[in-house]
Amino acid sequence: MGFTGDFVLARSDVPLRERALFASGCTDGHLDCVSSCRSRPGGWQTLQIHHGVRDDSLAAFQELVHDTAAPILIANVMDSDVCQVRGLTPSGARWSTFLDPPVAADYGIPEPAPGAAADITRWAAEAGFTADAEALAAVLTKRADPFVETLLFELIDACGFPTGLPDGVPVRPSAVGAEFLGEP
Repeated sequence: MGFTGDFVLARSDVPLRERALFASGCTDGHLDCVSSCRSRPGGWQTLQIHHGVRDDSLAAFQELVHDTAAPILIANVMDSDVCQVRGLTPSGARWSTFLDPPVAADYGIPEPAPGAAADITRWAAEAGFTADAEALAAVLTKRADPFVETLLFELIDACGFPTGLPDGVPVRPSAVGAEFLGEP
């Protein structure tokens, strides 16, 4: 049995798990269901929430966008087989797609509308990054092998986000680029 739950990528000046949306834990109310993934430079953080976010309403996520003044990405994973990914931005732009389209079709999910790559590219630009068009096109058509979560992180990378650093590794301009650290 695979993972079922959510991943949320957002920029935050405080630990993301301390934000109101995540502080009460998962849908079952367990605080230990919320795990931090490797942080990325610039305050970008990813949470993994087993069983899903307690309040997964669009309004709750829009409030997070408003509070952080930055785009967010929400990924709903179903048994590590298929993943719905949504992006929201402060400007109000939204997008949604499914990773591993053949498996999504097996779940009865229709093929994503054309233009997902362009929508994701604009979302990444609003986050301050330049998406790699080839890598993005590849991940949007790729099969999961074996877990769809891998495709999710490939999607984030294809959006141009800097690589997450292991805990304890100091962030230096030579490691990730001064532009992610607010340095000239």
